[in-house]
Amino acid sequence: MFSTKTSVLFCSALTLLTALALPPLTAAELTQCAICHTDDDLMDELTEEAIMFGEDDDEISSMQHGKGYGVEKAPFDLYEKMLVDEDFLQSTHGQIPCHLCHNGNPDSNDPALAHKGLVSDPSLTSETTCGQCHSDISTSGSNSLHMNPSPLYATLEKRCSTDQLSKLKDSILDKQCLICHQGSCGSCHVSRPDIAGGGLQRGHFFIKKPDFVYNCLPCHTSPTGNDFIGKKGSGDIHYRKHNMTCTSCHGNEELHAAAEKGDNRFHFSAKAKCIDCHADVSNGPIPEHVLHKNVSCAVCHAAPYQNCNSCHIATDKDGIVYSQSSPSYKNLKIGLNPDKEGPRFVLLREVAVQRDTFKDTIGKMQSYSALPTYKRASPHTIQRRTWQSADCNHCHGNKELFLTQDSMPFDQIVINRHVALKTSDVPGPVQTKRSFILSPTHPDPTMRVSIEWLKKHQKDNNIIILDTRTRGQYEKGHIPGAYHLCFCLFRTPAESTPPYMMQTAEELAKIFGGSRLGLTPKKRVVIYDDGHSGRGIAFLALQMVGHKNISFLDGTIDSWKEKGYKLAKGRAPKTKVKKYPLSATPDLLVNNQDIIRLMGAGQAIVVDTRNVAQHKGDMLRSDIAKRGGAIPESISLPLQTLRNSNGELYSTKRLAWLLSNAGISNASTGRTIITTCNTNMLAAELYMVLEYLGYANVKTHDGSWAEWAAEFD
Repeated sequence: MFSTKTSVLFCSALTLLTALALPPLTAAELTQCAICHTDDDLMDELTEEAIMFGEDDDEISSMQHGKGYGVEKAPFDLYEKMLVDEDFLQSTHGQIPCHLCHNGNPDSNDPALAHKGLVSDPSLTSETTCGQCHSDISTSGSNSLHMNPSPLYATLEKRCSTDQLSKLKDSILDKQCLICHQGSCGSCHVSRPDIAGGGLQRGHFFIKKPDFVYNCLPCHTSPTGNDFIGKKGSGDIHYRKHNMTCTSCHGNEELHAAAEKGDNRFHFSAKAKCIDCHADVSNGPIPEHVLHKNVSCAVCHAAPYQNCNSCHIATDKDGIVYSQSSPSYKNLKIGLNPDKEGPRFVLLREVAVQRDTFKDTIGKMQSYSALPTYKRASPHTIQRRTWQSADCNHCHGNKELFLTQDSMPFDQIVINRHVALKTSDVPGPVQTKRSFILSPTHPDPTMRVSIEWLKKHQKDNNIIILDTRTRGQYEKGHIPGAYHLCFCLFRTPAESTPPYMMQTAEELAKIFGGSRLGLTPKKRVVIYDDGHSGRGIAFLALQMVGHKNISFLDGTIDSWKEKGYKLAKGRAPKTKVKKYPLSATPDLLVNNQDIIRLMGAGQAIVVDTRNVAQHKGDMLRSDIAKRGGAIPESISLPLQTLRNSNGELYSTKRLAWLLSNAGISNASTGRTIITTCNTNMLAAELYMVLEYLGYANVKTHDGSWAEWAAEFD
């Protein structure tokens, strides 16, 4: 980017400015770039105009989030992404004229002319910019896995023909794949990655340690980030208990290291290892560690983690490239270590790239089977206690946990022969068992119904199948014979204060009575959704009006489709309107003052079902609260901890163990269990699960965090 002469001037100027510690630039000395970009009112005005006239290309396709898939844009106004903090101009980097890095015309106040030739991220050519002062880091960093996409190209070169790879380079790779597979110094230390919407993060200040929420997680969302923060499970103990983030383990030496002969992070000499912090326990006092010397730590200490199944690259109606990820799933697959060094047994994950990933551009990859479809995993769901370590035979003899040759087609056996086990190699059950504590449960078997049961009984006269999704979702496809009531009807609107509170029992009785469900107290209601749409809210609403006979589908509408059962389309069926008789019921809801009273008297346990990052205050639902955090002394139990990726709850025994392990007991405490979240949706789902398990005295925090944060801001 720079000539040799300019580079010398650049570095010399920076060195001189630092040495002299010159006073801040005065207004008269500022370039037009700094004058405009430090003016928040002007930035707001200009970006508002850009949005109104469609010039904002942050979301170039309606099928995308940010500039990639699966990641929501960072919650900032557009103008904030371009706003430079005035204090930045007093920093070392702020003393460098903007155009030396970004080009453009620093003397023009016309946006079009000022931005002509603009380089938004100069650090993409880091050796000629950042490297002027940070030569060692820049040289190795430009060849690191973060900045160098060569490993991606090398992989595709083996799977594709020469012609196919050429087509991919000209279209898909640069426009889509490199959004995540090629970073820059700036996307870690100055701004947010493009996939999260891009833009300055802290007014152009250079951040030595990247922010793990807005720098690391957007690119490492799945299978790493969501697991680590508890969005898809219980969260990693390093984060939950010890406040560790990405850079706590993956330091400067590893992140900036040039790729060596190997093509992944397991081949780095600077890679993070468990024994960096934990002494080698293979010869320690714990018998299980000694017996499992050839087993990686993660095999026993990783909870089920989320893995991408595949992603497909296509074009929308305007010809814009986008990625659409298929549903991910939770799994633990134990296989053989593909590397010569290290333990024999490791965790494996399926590679997300499928034979038809680029079907719209090149059809099927010609040599897809040239590489294995399973690779070593590094789960970020580490726990001290896991289900598989709670009892020896949760692992031994449990063939489904292992990647075996008889579980895959022949062509998969051939390419995965170095990592898959023969069935005879799977460890058998053992007689010695570890004891573990279970919270006593008394589940109601009629409440939890399987897909097969519902298929068999869907036409029974005494059953009402209730779809709780939105009307649009229902009409696109629903279980045949199902009625429809959107969960949104049972709560107040977003404009209320706090938002999304449950309607009164009297209002709910009117909704059920006037909905043409034909609901009577003797009818059995079976509720279902898509895993996100509030079946717990419907369950709570039915209990609030005194309905006794309520069941929930163990799974989602996707589970119904995966069984091969057909869906119906169109409007909901109707029956005669019947006034529903409201019955007196115990108060199932609590507010802030109830929590303070009960917690103060030691008579309550508050269980927070949000992800761990929201519980800790690192993430925030900005649409419902101005600050993040959690109710003091509340227990964090993300809802996803209790179910698999199909939306099915784990076995009763496993649920009891998970709850006991989290400190939620139904035994001798006699305390009220209060479920909470952001707006009561997840809280109502946990309420439903605890009711199914037979827990006594369970209530839901109606306003949840929206109410708490508003009152105790």
